[in-house]
This record gives sequence, C-alpha cells and structure tokens, in this order.
Amino acid sequence: MDKIKQQSRWLWLLLSLLLALAVLLGAVQAFGVREDPRQAMTRGLFVRTNESWQMDTECRAEYVIPADAGEGLMLSIQTVKKSFALALCGPDGVENWFYEYQPEKGPVELRLFIALPDGAAGKTLRLEAEAPTTLSGMLRNEAVLGTQARITLHYMQSNLYALLFFLFCAFCAAELGLLLLSMRRIFQPEVRYQICIMFGLVLDAGVWVLTDSDLLILFTDKASFVAFLSLLSFGLIVPLTLEFIRCILKEECRGLRLLQQVQMLLLTADILGWLLRGWAMFWLLPLMHLTILASIPLTLRDLFAAYKKTRSEDVRDILVGFGALAVCAAAALVFFYGDHAGWQYAVFYCVGLLCFLLQLGRTVIHRVRQAIDEQAQLENYKNLAYVDSLTGLFNYTAFKYMKSRWPERTDWTYIVMDVNWLKQTNDQYGHRAGDELLCCAARCIREAFYRAEDCFRIGGDEFAVIATAADEDAVKAAVEKLRNLCAEWDAKEEYPVSIAVGYAMQAGRTMMADELFMEADAAMYRNKAEIKKAVGGIIR
Repeated sequence: MDKIKQQSRWLWLLLSLLLALAVLLGAVQAFGVREDPRQAMTRGLFVRTNESWQMDTECRAEYVIPADAGEGLMLSIQTVKKSFALALCGPDGVENWFYEYQPEKGPVELRLFIALPDGAAGKTLRLEAEAPTTLSGMLRNEAVLGTQARITLHYMQSNLYALLFFLFCAFCAAELGLLLLSMRRIFQPEVRYQICIMFGLVLDAGVWVLTDSDLLILFTDKASFVAFLSLLSFGLIVPLTLEFIRCILKEECRGLRLLQQVQMLLLTADILGWLLRGWAMFWLLPLMHLTILASIPLTLRDLFAAYKKTRSEDVRDILVGFGALAVCAAAALVFFYGDHAGWQYAVFYCVGLLCFLLQLGRTVIHRVRQAIDEQAQLENYKNLAYVDSLTGLFNYTAFKYMKSRWPERTDWTYIVMDVNWLKQTNDQYGHRAGDELLCCAARCIREAFYRAEDCFRIGGDEFAVIATAADEDAVKAAVEKLRNLCAEWDAKEEYPVSIAVGYAMQAGRTMMADELFMEADAAMYRNKAEIKKAVGGIIR
C-alpha cells in the first residue's frame, strides 16, 4: 500500500508540473512582450491593430492597411453585442461598406472573423459603431488583421493552455470513469456519488476552458452554440463544486444549497433562451458572477467550521483547494470587468481550477484507498470465517454455505474422505506430525481434484469435495490419482498417508444435498472398512 501511495504522489506531481507549465505558457502569451504590430510574417500578414486605430469621430475609427499586406485578409474582432459596420476607403475617398453586424437580428457572437474584400491592401479600414462605448469596448479587446493561416496559428499558440487543460481534464475524467466502472462494487454509495460528482466537475471544467477560448471558433461556424456551451459549462461549475463540498461536510449547509438552486435557475433560463431564441443569454453572466462571489464566504465559513470541529484531512485539502480557487476567481473577475485585454482572465480561472481539482483528486484517492482497505479487511474476515487455517482449504462453514446454495441441477457429485491413522500418528510422532499429515492429505486432495475452491475440510480428519461431474469414469480417475499421490508420499515419509474415499453422484436423480452427502459418507465408511480389513487392524 505504501508503494501505491508513493506512485500516486509522483503521478499527481507530474500532472501538476505539466499543467503548471501549460498555464505558464498561457500567462507568457497573455502578458508577454508583444511583437511589432506592423511586422509582416513570412507566412502572411499578422497585425495586432488595437493601438493603431485612429479615432475619426466618437463613433468612427480608421486603420490603414499596409500596402504589402497581400490578399486573403481577415479581421478578427471582439463584439460588445452592439451594431457596427465596416468599410474600405480608397485614396479617392470612395467608401465600400462590405459588412454590417446587427445582434438583434440574429445570434450574438462575441468574436467575429470577417473576410475583407480583395484589393484591401493599402486602403483604409473604417469601423463605425452605433455608440462611442461600443467602439471603445471593441477596440479595448484584441483585434487582429492578417491572413487566415496566420490568424489560425496565432490563436492556436495563444490558446495552448486551454487545449492542454482540456486534455488533462479529459484524461482525469476517463480515469475516474474507469475507476468507477471497475471498482463500483467495493465502493459505498457515498463514495460512488462523490466520484460521480468529481467526474462531472472535471469534465465540465475542461469543456468550459475549451469553449471559452478561441480554439473552437477556428474549426466551426456554430459560434452561437459554442458560446451557449461556454455559458452553460461555466454555470455548472458552481453547483458541482458546492455539491462535492456538501458531500464532504456531510451537513445540510442551507446557504450552499440556496446558491446551488439560484445557479440552477440561471442555467435553466439560459437553456430556455437557447431553445426559444437560438442564442446564449449573456445577460445572465453578471448574475452568475454574483453567485460565485456570494458562494466564496459561505463556503469558506462552512469549511473552516468543519475543519475546526473534525480536523479532517479531507476537509483541510478541500479548504486549501477552494481557497486557491476563490483567490483566482476574484482576480479573474477583476480582469473580466476591468480595463484589460480580452481573455487573460481565463488563465486565472485555470490556475484556480487546477489547484482545486488537484485537492479534490487527493480527497478522492484517499476515499478510494479507504474503500480498498475496507474491502481487503472484509476479504480477510471472510478468510477467517470460511478458510481452514491449517490446510488452507475451505472449512465446514463454507461447506454448509455451499450446500445451502444447492442449485436445480442433476449432475452434482459428493466425494467424502477420511484420513486414516491420524490418532496413531499423533500418539507416536506428536501432534506436529499429525498436522503435517493433514496438510499432506489436503495437498493431495487439491491436486487430485484440481479445483481448490471445491475442496473442504469438514472435520478433524474429514474432507469433502463438491463437483459437477456427470461422468463416473472421471470421478474414478480422480480417486485413483488421489491414491497414487498418497502412495508417493508413503515412499518418502516415515508415517503413512491413507485416505478412505466414498462418493455419490446425483446422476439425474431428484434429491436433497443432505441425502446425497449421506450416501457418499456411507460409501466412504465402506471403503474405510475395506482398508481396515486389508491391514488387519484398527486404522483410526
């Protein structure tokens, strides 16, 4: 068990280092030094235009596209769910309005990828919004101009943390699923429920980080559905987290239950909005954030109280993990509502979720170990109850249990055996020799009848075998093999091994287990009498 614990520690340490590296890469991408916004890449133009737009009016901004930009250009820009339009203006001042966005006429898409008309190089790109706040909100987030291939590469690199986090969550969810399927019988219902909640939380966290990034937008035109999944999976994090904590605390926690219900109502509204109108209800997002903020002090209070009362390691691990999640979530919300560039807030969420999930993993591993230890202890108790400590065969208690499970079959066979000269061996050589005689007899019986689970020691020198043999020749062959094994033992030991054998076959007869056993026992005593007559003396 210590070896297993050590291997588990190393596994979680490795996974933690990999995820920390992924998050670090994401942070470097988010906060690192930006390349020259007017630098043209070898694989095509790539320009971050945020700081290069010139405000023509309060509602209009312009950007001069480099003359060497080439063809096949695309603009990636974040919307604020308000109307805007795009135009190209040549040196002659002629405006070509080629794109208009009206969120009230269709699904709300947060990030748009807009193809520019051919011949856009060297012209002025004009952005006109319905209000000054719309324009400032769009230009505050990352706006990228370039070829499709170069923009795709950019978002693949900048969202690498999301891909790695999703793969990590998918791996953990798969492991939890396999664990639940393979070991569900030994887990108590409480542990199974906790593993199910952990499975849902890990998978949901991975889905949210992936859908919240810009990766899926590159491969699907279902931007509205991706946004809906992102909002839905984000909203599920709170109820699943609070449910796991409530399971650990084993208390009602009315405040946490109320927050769960509020969040589920918001999710229901989001689902209804999608079904009825076809887009995500992003106006619910501030309410979800308020639920998150409200859950932090309530959860910390309950965890502190529980740890102070119980000093439980599980509660301590959850407290540490949730504390890290709370700090990172608060920082993420500051970034989300602050005057900062787009997606950096997700990095904070990833760090917090990683810490929390790792602590939850420690708790689950602890519960699994407890279940395994309890199962091993139970098996040990079963061995003590059903296994003969001297011979290693099943004992009389197990024999009675097997008889009680007498199935409706017609091919059962009882073989009853009795070890001869046990008393003489004890008197002449000592009880140690008598024990060795019984162990030798048990080994011979096990080898002759090839199925140890069918062999029983039912008394001091009495043994029995329960078989499902319909062929009497096979039974006779096994009995003959037993006698040969005893003869081999006699040839090398100073005290003889002799076993009287009797058997009875059901052979299609309708009879009770006790009736068949009595018939076999009578046959054994007839064989014992024959052995006694052959040696001319008492054999017991």
